[in-house]
Amino acid sequence: MTIIAFSQVFLASTLLGIHWGDLKIGTTPFMLLRDQMAGAPIFQQANYLSLIQDGNGLNPLLQNYWMVIHPPILFLGFASTLIPFAYSVAALWKRNYDELIRPLLQWAVFSCMILITGIMMGGAWAYESLNFGGYWAWDPVENASLVPWIVMLAGLHTTMIYKSTGYSLKSTFIFFIFSFILILYSTFLTRTGILGDTSVHAFTGEGSSLFYHLLIYMFLFLGTALFLFFKNYQSIPDSKKKRKRFLLANFGCL
Repeated sequence: MTIIAFSQVFLASTLLGIHWGDLKIGTTPFMLLRDQMAGAPIFQQANYLSLIQDGNGLNPLLQNYWMVIHPPILFLGFASTLIPFAYSVAALWKRNYDELIRPLLQWAVFSCMILITGIMMGGAWAYESLNFGGYWAWDPVENASLVPWIVMLAGLHTTMIYKSTGYSLKSTFIFFIFSFILILYSTFLTRTGILGDTSVHAFTGEGSSLFYHLLIYMFLFLGTALFLFFKNYQSIPDSKKKRKRFLLANFGCL
């Protein structure tokens, strides 16, 4: 819960919208367009709302049932990678590896299933709606959503291996740590506008205010997790014999 709460603090800080000169922390979602673009001629007129006509609606390419449910499912998959990461850090922190393996495995299954479902929905939409009839494999952000799933899937397999044989726990922690860090990295690529010229998913403009914000978020969590991993590296059981020895030394049981 400490890791999850700390993550929520960082996420909430991206909505602060505090300014100190050129320093900007987050962007408030409650800022009105007339405040953001105060110098625009249309906002100089008191009746400017009556001059704004309704738009043409959603882009026809987006009017697809797969596209309606693809983003929330994908975002749920992204968010769920935090749970295996938090359990991994907690296991390293508490050095209580076996007790946390069961919930770690359950959440890894959930995260893998939700994330690949969202990715496949996006692929189905691409094949149905796009005029070149194919998945956007050329887009960096599409690849940035697939790679964390592959790493998470590897972690799921090594967790099952450890549960059955006592091997691969170190690999399990590494996979779950980097699956979440890669999600933060893909968020960095998308929200900062750094891929504005190469990706149709990349935000520009206001997203640049989150550049250092997201870098701090990413490296702080990565540094904390790797510090605990290497600090406890020797005590992490990597065989049945070491696992039994660890349980006996720490819990007085086999």
